[in-house]
Amino acid sequence: MNTVSRLCTLALCLGLTPLAQAQEAQTKPAPSNPPQAESTAPAPAPTQREKVGKEVEDAVDAIRGYSVERRDEAAERARQSMSELDGRIEALQMHTQQGWARMSEATRTRSETTMNGLRDRRNKLAEWYGGMRHSSVDAWGEVKSGFVTSYHDLADAMRKAREQFDQEQSDEARDPETNRDK
Repeated sequence: MNTVSRLCTLALCLGLTPLAQAQEAQTKPAPSNPPQAESTAPAPAPTQREKVGKEVEDAVDAIRGYSVERRDEAAERARQSMSELDGRIEALQMHTQQGWARMSEATRTRSETTMNGLRDRRNKLAEWYGGMRHSSVDAWGEVKSGFVTSYHDLADAMRKAREQFDQEQSDEARDPETNRDK
């Protein structure tokens, strides 16, 4: 399987993983005895989503090593990485919409602000991508470095947004009346 096919497959997996996890969580019964934390327990194996995310981030980091002569290949990898992030943003938006009715007004406002921030970062990433495709030989190093930095900024913001959203949903599920008016 070539690199393009692998990255497209990875993007599809990442985009669908949150939905599959949400459906699995809804159908799986709650454990009767929650596991107790042990200090000697081995670290959990990385999930498929984490493995795929690592591969995509490694591909993005590899862009830094591309010479201007390999601009087209670098731009294609960048485009694929952006598509993967777009799928993750869309999945996060869908996840947010599914929990909208249970959210307090304050949580809704934070969610909207967070999603707007992600879209702003995505637009900046697209600007760097455009620069990659059309930059001069002299600007190539700065443009590809800017793309990689912008990609990681967006990916980190998405991880934080997902964690924040999951935490807020968990908090509101435990005490919906208390959180409704926050």
